[in-house]
Amino acid sequence: MDSEMIQNNPAVQSAPSAAQTAAPKTVIRAHDTVFVWISFILGFLIVRYAVFNPNGFATTAASLLTFACSAVYVMRSGIRPTARQWILGAVICVFSCVFSFTASVLLHVLCFIFLITAQFWWVQAAAIHARFVTRFFPFDLIRTIFLQPLLDISSAPRAMKAAVKGSAKAAALRNALIGLAATIPLTAVVAGLLADADSGVEDMLFRLTQLITNDVAATIVQLILAVPAGFLIFGMMRADAVQKLYPLPSDYYYHEKFSRLSVLPASAVYAGVTPICVLYLMYFISQANYFLSAFAGRLPDNMAYSEYARRGFFELCTIAVINLAVILGMLTFSKKREGKPSPALKAYTCIISTFTLFIISTAIAKMFMYIGEYGLTRLRLYTSWFMVLLAVVFTVLMIRAFVPNFHTSSAISAAFIILFGILCFSRPDAVIAEYNISLYEQGVLPTLDTDMLCKLSDDAYVVMLKHYDTMSSDPVFTKRLQYRLSDYEEQPMLTYNLSSMRVAQH
Repeated sequence: MDSEMIQNNPAVQSAPSAAQTAAPKTVIRAHDTVFVWISFILGFLIVRYAVFNPNGFATTAASLLTFACSAVYVMRSGIRPTARQWILGAVICVFSCVFSFTASVLLHVLCFIFLITAQFWWVQAAAIHARFVTRFFPFDLIRTIFLQPLLDISSAPRAMKAAVKGSAKAAALRNALIGLAATIPLTAVVAGLLADADSGVEDMLFRLTQLITNDVAATIVQLILAVPAGFLIFGMMRADAVQKLYPLPSDYYYHEKFSRLSVLPASAVYAGVTPICVLYLMYFISQANYFLSAFAGRLPDNMAYSEYARRGFFELCTIAVINLAVILGMLTFSKKREGKPSPALKAYTCIISTFTLFIISTAIAKMFMYIGEYGLTRLRLYTSWFMVLLAVVFTVLMIRAFVPNFHTSSAISAAFIILFGILCFSRPDAVIAEYNISLYEQGVLPTLDTDMLCKLSDDAYVVMLKHYDTMSSDPVFTKRLQYRLSDYEEQPMLTYNLSSMRVAQH
């Protein structure tokens, strides 16, 4: 973004000063005194059903409830989300269903991180009316997640104090709790006498006591953790809603900061990058047979499939990270004329990105060879997904080289959401099981790694039960299935997602 565009942008604000960061205490509004208690309830639900027991249906419900409450609070604060924010809200609701749709613990963890990030950003985006993401999204996101909730964290105890101060209901609740605590000894004596008098009452009290003692320790820990979680949720809501006191840095602020880093002469940058490009070219020529073997579907001489694919992956990661750092370094530190990259800088960006895309494509081709020979595993599938994501990132960088005002953050964020959605809703464990079992039944795979399949989630077990004639002769599968069904009989909550429910019904 050039300086003229920034000056003409009415939405541009100055960067938050130290005085703004240490803003005076804001007035506690009526809906704050209600939402502060809702925040602690949401904190408890998130801790219980997203951290300790990500079982499925309950986790989805907790996530949807959190979004619904945040939307109500935002609108009660006088903020009217735009259509773009509601689209982002719909994305949050869709990904909340992942916990119910799949039984994969790995996807549950990844989706939880994604939802927490998206939820925090949704409130921020609604408050500032962001189009989808900001131009300097990575920096704004870090501030939103790690700094923004702490700026107004003191408002939670103040809102609690305002809620109970002079409240007849709060006084009545306090008196009720005191009376309940005072009569606990008497209640215990009466319960003991009734248990001695009737075996039915004794059995009911025993079951109730066992239920409470089995879950009381975990519940106490969850309640303790719900306190900081509630503080963070409420602090995030308040800080985002009161943007005048806690504004995000403007594009102009970032532009000025980065312009101060552009201190290296262009000739020095190009001289330093040219040997790297020449080295890449020499390396490719010397290893042409090695790389092109992947596209021809054959192995180089004296090399096994596992070694071929594994070396390709590590080469990909190393080269991609180096090239990404080189491109970002050139864009950040090289001097520019009128804030625009020179033709040479664009050319170097395209050369390095093109070379990286070629490396990615050969690595994907080699991985497909490996998968066709030995079948799918989690590592191979997730590695392939990561390669595609890297290819998108470098493609976007090439586009940005020719379109300076191209919204890079929006493009990469949208691509990530689409690819992550495909990963989650395709149920990777089910894909792995279906692919391997089908190839085994067709005679393509000489053996079936049942031990690996049985270590996957219930998504894979649904597929294995569909191929029961093939799997039933394997003692590893039948033994692991019986163990899993026994666990479900003892803990029915483990079946609270679609895949586990289907397995338990078997």
